[in-house]
Amino acid sequence: MRPPSPLSPPVYHVLLALGDEVLHGYGIMRRFEELTGGDQLLPGTLYATLARMVELGLIEEARAPSGDQSGGAPRRHYRVTGRGRALGRAESERIRKLVEVARRRAWLPGVAR
Repeated sequence: MRPPSPLSPPVYHVLLALGDEVLHGYGIMRRFEELTGGDQLLPGTLYATLARMVELGLIEEARAPSGDQSGGAPRRHYRVTGRGRALGRAESERIRKLVEVARRRAWLPGVAR
């Protein structure tokens, strides 16, 4: 099964949030919010996206990092696979090219024609 190209925003957001870390779902939501200054991944979208990403081989379940004291029921932790990292980089390059076009058209705040 092939991942969609371009990557859907939730898939790309999960890849960005995980980076080189091992996080559980709630940790992914919090990290994405921190990185974006407030954008949110909603739980229903996140957990469906995580399941699909595992199926596509973009992320995999991982052992919880030492010191993870979540308490209660055990949480599933995830990390990006090599395939996920490669697709994330390709998507980042695709977006960079689009931003360059927007910059040339002065569609970005603070950019004059």
